Amino acid sequence: MKYYIISGEASGDLHASNLIRHLNEHDEEMDVRAWG
Repeated sequence: MKYYIISGEASGDLHASNLIRHLNEHDEEMDVRAWG
């Protein structure tokens, strides 16, 4: 699955990294694009 994540501040970056880590445990073939 493809995921697009946009963050505008440091706390959003932290939440996004935690989300990506969790998603990777369930979807090892994921494709992530991030901006922020």
